Amino acid sequence: MNHRSTPAVGAALGLTLLLAACSTDPATPGASATTDRPHGYVEGAREAREPQLRLLAVDPDGRTTIRDLLTGESSALDTVDAPTHAATDGRFLVTSDDDRTTITDGGAWTVDHGDHTHYYAAEPRVVGHVDRGGAVDVHSSETATTLTWPDHGEAVALDREALGQGEVEEVLRVEASVLLPFGDRFVVGADDTVTVLDRSGRAVGDAVSCSEPAGGIVTRAGAVVGCSDGAVVADEAGATTVPLPDGTTDRPTSFAARAGRPTVAGVAGNGGAWLLDAREHSWRHVASERPLRAVTAVDDADGHVVAVDDTGRVVVVATADPTSTSGRTATTDPLVTADGPALLQVDAQRAYVADPTTGSVHEIDFADDARVARTIELGHPVAAFAEVGR
Repeated sequence: MNHRSTPAVGAALGLTLLLAACSTDPATPGASATTDRPHGYVEGAREAREPQLRLLAVDPDGRTTIRDLLTGESSALDTVDAPTHAATDGRFLVTSDDDRTTITDGGAWTVDHGDHTHYYAAEPRVVGHVDRGGAVDVHSSETATTLTWPDHGEAVALDREALGQGEVEEVLRVEASVLLPFGDRFVVGADDTVTVLDRSGRAVGDAVSCSEPAGGIVTRAGAVVGCSDGAVVADEAGATTVPLPDGTTDRPTSFAARAGRPTVAGVAGNGGAWLLDAREHSWRHVASERPLRAVTAVDDADGHVVAVDDTGRVVVVATADPTSTSGRTATTDPLVTADGPALLQVDAQRAYVADPTTGSVHEIDFADDARVARTIELGHPVAAFAEVGR
């Protein structure tokens, strides 16, 4: 394991990125001891006792279906533009072609307040569009959802409460390759720097050096922006640069993890994966037998890392296994086509990998030696895919 961190360049960002306490939860407008709205109230949604997990899938022609993983029921939503790119934040699936981006609400989401968690369900629907196409990223906090088009260097922040009510309401637009919501601020990667903005777009503190910012993710421990030589982690205390080990040339250009966890994963060129602990400000390299097409960190007690390799196998590495310095590895037989996008999603107990060609979704029990728990047949090819409610 490689542990190495340095103070951020320049003055600390002076962040006050404190997540709102439940008593001031922006999803519960006006809630107080004197109102009749229950704690955690969200207009138009019902609260549940467990995650309301659903699979949201779009075929190459834009036909959209949703499958309830608890009941097995499926239903069709409105057709969207034929997608060439897609991303999800665990509630919204954003798909894009060359001209515009479409936002679909999966109608299920989780709000983690640290000491307790709320699970919600509402009607899924296609919300609307933003007039910008191309590869797209999406990230959300309780108050904002950001869309970034890295190839165009453009990003917007949308009001999340309005988005949940079916309205696309823009609150900020910037030129950036990374835009992340964190608390009541935005973390921006652009022009070889990372900057923090308030909700009105004003800079908070000094910019921090980050060459070629690309790839970002919001974690429980801070907002992570990838750089050519490592990453910047912005949290309540400030910003820290976390350089990769000397001589590293295979930087990750994107990160993935189970929602809200501090450890994230990114593909390390043709040789394994990088794990970044956003709380400890450290990197760890995880080796793999074959090159990886996608990787995500579960960040549970066993340190599970789930990946899809270039043969279409699901690979699970238990990095916390005390009997091995490299981690205990389990693999499936090839489950998906060996080329094309690797459609991989994880939650606290299962991983889901979809075959774009057949529309088969394999549910993997990663804690049980990568056992295929079940296979769900969607009945159509898959161009975009998300597990929502996690």
